[in-house]
Amino acid sequence: MKKYMIAAIIAAISIVGCSSDPSAPSGSLPTVQNLTINETASKGDSVVLEWDALDVEVDGYHIYFATTHPGNWIEPGLTADTTWTHIATSTGYYEIKAKKGLDYSTDFSNRVNSRAQANYSQEQELRANTTSNGLIFYDDGLGWGTGVADSSEFHQDIYVGIANNKVYLYSGNHNPALYPGGNDTKLCLRGTHGNVAPEPGASEWVDSVQVTDFNWVYVQLSNNHYAEFYVDSVYTNGADLISFEYQLIDYLRLFNVL
Repeated sequence: MKKYMIAAIIAAISIVGCSSDPSAPSGSLPTVQNLTINETASKGDSVVLEWDALDVEVDGYHIYFATTHPGNWIEPGLTADTTWTHIATSTGYYEIKAKKGLDYSTDFSNRVNSRAQANYSQEQELRANTTSNGLIFYDDGLGWGTGVADSSEFHQDIYVGIANNKVYLYSGNHNPALYPGGNDTKLCLRGTHGNVAPEPGASEWVDSVQVTDFNWVYVQLSNNHYAEFYVDSVYTNGADLISFEYQLIDYLRLFNVL
């Protein structure tokens, strides 16, 4: 096992200079209430925020964003409306303050986040030609499990196979004749895509990817959700996966900054 790699990545998260709330002026205006993410309108790389209008006159609302919590907060937007769309490059946290002239809200709004469900301590072994050659992500985003991809009773999202002495991961229904129960998924090596999975239908989405040690892989699931997992170690007959993220918002393709 080479778990030290993902452990080192997580351990390297620095909170030096980070804070729980943004740095912004305070004043006498009311605090913005009921900040939410509109999960129906949010999709792709776009997070749609909504909140209640204040019952006093304001010039606008300042939106603050951080990729982690505590985090380094930025101000990506200012609007006079009570909704705002963030074209994001990762998931993150949001807070809002209202402003009128030089006066601000007394406090920040409630905090919301678009973070994917993180499961960094999970581990699954996938081995070709065994009873654990297929893997399924649970719909609640809290776990995953292995089973027999050859069986029509197991509805795998991915399965492992060997071709030309190399290890490949396949979409669940890549070969329905041999693996009849699989779900209609697509795969993409994370590579240079950062924390945003490719658009549906993009050429990067394929039916199989060759994996080596220390690969992140995106999955476009058949239930309109996206996930990613980490391939820790590759063996002659399969691979060990040790962590994954599951985006709980339908159609949203954003993932976490570790």
